[in-house]
Amino acid sequence: MKSAIARIHRFVFELSLFNKLFYGIILIVLFVLVMSSFASYSYSRKTYEKQAIENAERLVNGFNAGFEEYLDSVDRIIMSIYADVDASGSGSGTTLKEVLSTKTYASLADEYRGLQAANAFFQRLMNLRKDFNSLYLYVSPDKQFSYSVYGANKLSYDPTSEDWYRKTVKANGSTVISGPHLPYQLKYDKPVISFSRLLKRFDTGLNQAYGVILMDFSMDSVKSIVNRADIGESTGIVLLDETGRIAYTDHGSFQAADFEPGLLTRVSREQEGKYLATVRGTKYWIAYRTIEVTGWKSMTLTPYSEIQREGNRLLLFDLALAMAALLFTVLVTYAFTMFIFKPVRALKYGIVQVRQGNFDFELQTRSQDELGLLVLSFNRMVSTIRTLIREKYEERLARQNAEFKYLQTQMNPHFMYNTLQIINGMAIVKDVPDISKVSSSLAKMLRYSLNMDQGSVTLREEIENVKWYLDIQKTRFHEYFDYEIFVEEDVYDCPVIKLILQPIVENAFVHGIEPKGENGKIRITAGRKEGILRIEVIDNGAGMGPAELERLRSAIDGSGAADGETPEGGHNRIGLKNIQNRLRLKYGPAYGLKLDSVRNEWMRVIVEIPAEPEAARV
Repeated sequence: MKSAIARIHRFVFELSLFNKLFYGIILIVLFVLVMSSFASYSYSRKTYEKQAIENAERLVNGFNAGFEEYLDSVDRIIMSIYADVDASGSGSGTTLKEVLSTKTYASLADEYRGLQAANAFFQRLMNLRKDFNSLYLYVSPDKQFSYSVYGANKLSYDPTSEDWYRKTVKANGSTVISGPHLPYQLKYDKPVISFSRLLKRFDTGLNQAYGVILMDFSMDSVKSIVNRADIGESTGIVLLDETGRIAYTDHGSFQAADFEPGLLTRVSREQEGKYLATVRGTKYWIAYRTIEVTGWKSMTLTPYSEIQREGNRLLLFDLALAMAALLFTVLVTYAFTMFIFKPVRALKYGIVQVRQGNFDFELQTRSQDELGLLVLSFNRMVSTIRTLIREKYEERLARQNAEFKYLQTQMNPHFMYNTLQIINGMAIVKDVPDISKVSSSLAKMLRYSLNMDQGSVTLREEIENVKWYLDIQKTRFHEYFDYEIFVEEDVYDCPVIKLILQPIVENAFVHGIEPKGENGKIRITAGRKEGILRIEVIDNGAGMGPAELERLRSAIDGSGAADGETPEGGHNRIGLKNIQNRLRLKYGPAYGLKLDSVRNEWMRVIVEIPAEPEAARV
């Protein structure tokens, strides 16, 4: 058992996240569908059981109404005996009540009139009720009247010893209903249902009776009541009398021996109820209730297979609906899961590409959720890695290219240096100080730039090189150009990268001072603050607007297309971008160039690097 559980756990854990989510949703939906189908089946079965009980109640109500109608009809018939009307219709004035008022006949003519009155009453009953079968009136052994539609009278019939007679007398004027039986006073082989009553006398003021009346009706009367109850064809009907005997069954299909022992007795003792019982090998749902008018019990027997059949139909419908819902759920879940996991698949592809060393790609996603943000973060990470790799090689190539271009411009540095020295000597001889100053400064700049293997110099050396450049420019534009240099004494010996200030100053002069054309000034300051060497180059030239300044910042930070040189200039050979890359490569991304400007007012370039002691110089 444990090994099986372990295998299941291992199988689940080895599934991909997509399959876990997909199959997890399917299992949850399947569980819900199974539970809902089971609940629907249980509910439907209870509903059909409830309908069986309601059928029994409807049957009982129908029986009550039917028997009340019959009882009311019989009572009206019986009460018609008390009416002072010539029952015979002969005009003799003899009524049935008068006939019943004496125990014997006074004469043969009196007997004839009595028979004539009873026969007229019988004929009227035949016209009133089609289900009427027979009439029996008992006054005394000498005065009995018996008429029937079917069957022959029993000769010398004495009802006083019969059970029905004793019950009728005991009822003392109430109508007694006797369940289906063979006629008591007739020779007839078909069952009837009887209504009997004691005919009490109300004229004497004494507890006396004329006699007993018994009326038999065919079983069609009960069938009509059952038909009005509108019970389903598959439902059986059983009527039990007050003693628990079967008084009526539809189609005569059920007998007492068919039921479990004691079931009918138990039903006859209870007011109402329901049972699940087996009758003749078939399971039935039995519901019963008391008929108030007669005290009988009405039982409905619904085959349990019918209840199950309806439940099974609903269950099959639920299962078909569940399968359709499950199929729809599978399709929707697959599409939904594919949509959700699209960023995950993109990330998987990206990881494979990175593992293979390919960084030249960008994952696409439209999702704005957590997975979409994860893809965007992955793209930024790959972009950063790609940028770092390119910067490492591109910086090396840019430096080599700058050195190569620089060497190209040198042509023959030593020859140029010697030539400048000759020009300087000739200027002194000819007494031309400006030429001497320019040639001397240019020679010093040339000598300073000869040794490109020297990685760093002191700030003092870098400032001196800038002064030589500024002196040349001041000699050239002495009418409208000047410069200032303020350097704190304690930072002169700080090491800096060689040739980072001269391109900045040259950029300030060419793009700021020269376009302005008058009162140009460049101010250079350097100082230490909290371990940071801060060098500022400020000019009061043309400056830049916000958009142009932002493009320049993007260019030197690596996100723009410029490399620090303008198409027409060529004046900034190393370029601001190259300076920025060199500074950050050596000191880290927290250091480098910062730019600020206002159009037509000023431009400022700040160099921030660690204020290292001279011992750190390389």
